[in-house]
Amino acid sequence: MTAEEALEIIEQILPPGSLTAAQELVFRRSWLGEEYPAIAREAGYDYSYIRDIGAQLWRSLSKALKEPVKKKNFRALLQQRFNLQPLHLKQAIDPNLTVLSDIPEFPGGAVRLHSQFYIEHPAIQAKAYAEIGKSGSLLRIKASQRMGKSSLLLRIINQAKTLNYNTVNLDFKQTDSDIFSSLDRFLRWFCIHVSQQLGIEPRLNQYWQKEAGSKASCTLYWTRYLLSQLNTPLLLSFNDFDFILTEHPKLAWEFLMLLQSWHEEARQSNVLQKLRLVIVHSTDIHISPQLSVSSLNMIGYPIELPELNLSQVQILAQKYGLNWETSNSAQELIDMVGGHPYLLQLALYHLWTGSVTLDQLLQEAPTLTGIYSDHLQSLLVTLQSCLDLSKGLDQIIKDGQTTQVKVAAKLEKLGLIKRQGNLLKLRCKLYHLYFSDHLSLFCLS
Repeated sequence: MTAEEALEIIEQILPPGSLTAAQELVFRRSWLGEEYPAIAREAGYDYSYIRDIGAQLWRSLSKALKEPVKKKNFRALLQQRFNLQPLHLKQAIDPNLTVLSDIPEFPGGAVRLHSQFYIEHPAIQAKAYAEIGKSGSLLRIKASQRMGKSSLLLRIINQAKTLNYNTVNLDFKQTDSDIFSSLDRFLRWFCIHVSQQLGIEPRLNQYWQKEAGSKASCTLYWTRYLLSQLNTPLLLSFNDFDFILTEHPKLAWEFLMLLQSWHEEARQSNVLQKLRLVIVHSTDIHISPQLSVSSLNMIGYPIELPELNLSQVQILAQKYGLNWETSNSAQELIDMVGGHPYLLQLALYHLWTGSVTLDQLLQEAPTLTGIYSDHLQSLLVTLQSCLDLSKGLDQIIKDGQTTQVKVAAKLEKLGLIKRQGNLLKLRCKLYHLYFSDHLSLFCLS
C-alpha cells in the first residue's frame, strides 16, 4: 500500500473535508518513516506546528477507528483495517487489488500455525510425521539460521498433539547459565523441568544415586518413574540445540550420547518406546575433538531443509497479493536472494506494504538504504568479531574454498555460504555484492 492509497482510505474514514493540507503533508511524510523535525525542516514549518498537526491527526483517526492511533502504529493499523474491509470497498479503491484472507506479519521467528504465509514441504513433513510415529524415534532437523526450522518444529509438535501425544519443547536459551555448570546439575534440571511441564511431581531423590553417576540416575528416573506415569507417547523437542553445542560443548556431547543411548535402547525397552525425540540445530559445527561432525551425523534420522524453488516463491508471492505467475519478478528476486525463506519473506512483506517497488528493492538490496541493511550489518558485526571468520569468508569469495573446516562450518551455520560439490560459495548474490565490498576492507586493515 502506498501513501496515496492510504490517503484515499483516510478520506473515507474521516468526515468529508476534514483532512487539511498540513495533515496530508504530515501523513505522507510519516508514512515514509520521516520524523517531525525532518518534516518541519523540509517543509519550512516550525517543529511545534508540525507536532501539533500530527497530534491532531492521530486524535481524529483514533476517534474514527475507535482505538488508539499514534505515529508509531498508524501505518500497521491502517494496513490491517484496509485488508479487513469488505471486498466491494477494496475494489472501489483499487479493482486490481488481490484480497488477502490473512494479514502478513513482519518476518522474524517461526511462522505461526495455520498461517497462509507458510510454504509447505510436503515430502519433508511427511517424513517427519512418519518418524515421530515410530516408537523411540530420534529426529534431527538441520538447516542454516532462518531457514524455517522453528516453523517446521511448530507443525511437528502440532501433529503430535493431534495424535494425543504429550509434548514438551525445551529452548536452552531460556535457561539460567549456572544450570550448565556441571553435567549433574544440568541433568537434574532437565528431569525437574520436563516433569513440571508434564504436570508430574518431581521425585529425583528416590532415583538419584551419586555412586551410579548422573547419566545412569537420569535414565533410572525416566524409565522407572517419569515415562511410567504417561499413558500416551511423549514428544520431547529441543529447539536451537546449537546454543548448548557452542556454549557448552563437553556437556552437549555427554547429553547427546545419553539421548542416543535411549534411542537405541528403545528397541528392547517398552517404556523408552514412549519417547520421541526431536533435535533442531543449524549446520554441523566443529567445536571440539570430542564432538565431531561425523559423530553428530550418526545421531538419529536427519532432515535438512532446502531453499524455496521458483514455483514455491510464486505461490508465496500470490499469498502476499502479488501476481507473479506470468512475469519474471519471482526469478529476479531469486537471482538476488536465492531461495532463502527469510530473505524472500522480508522482500514480499515490503512489497505488500507498498513502501518499495521490486526494481527499487533489487537496486538498493546490497546497500545501507535497502530493506536488508539491518540483516547485513548484523552479519558483518558477527564476522568482524572474529578475524578467522572474516578471513575465511574473504577467501571463499576469492577462491571458492577455505582450509579452515571449523570456519566453513560456522559460516554455513550463519547461512552465509553453501556447498556446491567440492566448492564453497556465498549463498546468494546479495551476500556476494555486500561482503565483497565491506569485508575486504576489514581484512586488509
